Amino acid sequence: IQIGILTVVTIGGLSVVFFENNSPLGFYKHIFDGFWWAFVTITTVGYGDAYPVSLGGRLTAIAVMMNGIGVISTLTATISSAFIESRLRKGQGLEKVKLKKHIVICGWNFNVEEIIRTLEAELDFPSIVLVNSCDPSPIGDIINRHKDSEISFVAGDFSKDDVLDKASIRHAECVIIVADSNELTANKADEKTIITALTVKNMNPKVRLYAHIINPDNASHLRRAKADDVVVSDKYSGFLLAMHVTNPGVPRVVDELLSLSYGNEIIRLPIPDDLVGKTFWQLTEYFKDKHDAILFGLAHESQKMGLTDLLSDDDSYLDRFIRQKLQESGKKFAEEERMAISINPPKERVIQKDDVALVIMDKF
Repeated sequence: IQIGILTVVTIGGLSVVFFENNSPLGFYKHIFDGFWWAFVTITTVGYGDAYPVSLGGRLTAIAVMMNGIGVISTLTATISSAFIESRLRKGQGLEKVKLKKHIVICGWNFNVEEIIRTLEAELDFPSIVLVNSCDPSPIGDIINRHKDSEISFVAGDFSKDDVLDKASIRHAECVIIVADSNELTANKADEKTIITALTVKNMNPKVRLYAHIINPDNASHLRRAKADDVVVSDKYSGFLLAMHVTNPGVPRVVDELLSLSYGNEIIRLPIPDDLVGKTFWQLTEYFKDKHDAILFGLAHESQKMGLTDLLSDDDSYLDRFIRQKLQESGKKFAEEERMAISINPPKERVIQKDDVALVIMDKF
């Protein structure tokens, strides 16, 4: 296409100068003027400031117009086709995502859209990448329902390095792995979650990783796979039902704390530098006076976990599974910090530099 444009401009420009030079009324006497006229003509701009007056010049103009329309039409069609193809590939999850500090959600089940709604309520215009092997149509519907967020889709097996690479996993800030409903059994879903956690942490050791597990017996394996935290399906259902009988009102408190639509929420807040070295009780008074918030605990990044913590002392099926995958991949895992949580510590507890406050407060 570029060669076609250059050819038409060059031949047309030289020809019109040749013919117009032989006409006393001709406008185009210099080569640059000829090139200018040819380019303006093929792009259909047509300023009308000058035009060929000789017979040869006008015949040249006709030829330039006819060829120019074809060349420009081909260029326009090529650009449009490339744009449409890119949009189609993106909608099908085949394009690589170019993002940084984004959130990646691996897997698919009915909780995914609720996760998106919660992230939207807590974060301003979050960048989210969905990675799963679902049909693109329902994914497209979700993206259309959440247009305020930048949501992208990557199709494929989310436990594979190349698929995660398309989701820019090395530049992600946080990864959420949900129990994939496409797997036939709960154990298969949990196995995929564990190997995905291993792969993600190998590709991006500093990323925050949170995972959903179905079988509570597998939660310890996932923690040893270096997940920052684990959510177990229906872990608290029985507890909350019993609490309705034994401690009426408590489940409603839990519901309010977990709800984003009303009432109080559990929030992490930074601790001012001038309160480092003070006691937990002094910090409690500060947050009540300053934010009208109830301080109930502290988070502290202190616990180290490395390869020796990855496998347990027993020889369970999942331990053998993890050992096998590690041997197959040849991956090495460096030590990294883990979050330690202290709920209702003693009032004399001294606040440390890396502590973060856990408070209950009304965000509304």
